[in-house]
Amino acid sequence: MLSDSEIKFPIKRIVDIGGGDAYVINEIFKHNLASEYVTIDTAYTPEIISQLKTNYGENTIHYVQNIADYFKFFPTEENVLFLCMDVLEHLENEDEILQYLTLKNNYFLFAVPAFQSVFSNHDVLLGHYRRYNLKQLEMVLTKNQFQISDKGYYFSSLLLVRWIESIFNKNKKASIDNWKGTTFKSKFFVGILQLDFAFTLVIQKFGIKIYGLSCYCICKK
Repeated sequence: MLSDSEIKFPIKRIVDIGGGDAYVINEIFKHNLASEYVTIDTAYTPEIISQLKTNYGENTIHYVQNIADYFKFFPTEENVLFLCMDVLEHLENEDEILQYLTLKNNYFLFAVPAFQSVFSNHDVLLGHYRRYNLKQLEMVLTKNQFQISDKGYYFSSLLLVRWIESIFNKNKKASIDNWKGTTFKSKFFVGILQLDFAFTLVIQKFGIKIYGLSCYCICKK
């Protein structure tokens, strides 16, 4: 999605809001897409930061515990890309994050789970307040003066699976936190999702929008 956007890489800085286990920012780091890298998560205690650095090896990625500290200790310059993926749905009010993202000449990638109709126990387990459709995500962002340059859905195959699951699945204890699949199963599902994602991007290049389990907007201010 980003390679087809107006963003010119390498960019000055990439900031991953809600970085969690830091997998995304460390994968991006390998591809030299920026001069500086920061990941932000309220779970980043000194002990967890030390463990993450052990897990991924020492590098120049900065770990920050909250977004207020980021703006305090890392002066924001032009050409910063903020990643805000699977974050807004965890907030009772999206402004808890969006109020900080006010500086001009920066880029943003927002991604959220789609369609309230498939909201399930899985969402409750993950601490989600809601799911969005693309129009709802656009409304939240345009209200906060984000200029949307690209938008769409992805993981189309999963939408049907989740809809069927919401009707027939009675095993409320089954979820991602107790996955017991084999390595082969994991690689198989990853391969399917990569094909799904690639197919969706190709279709969208022809102006055909199809629904998916997640939606995104690429924006600028």
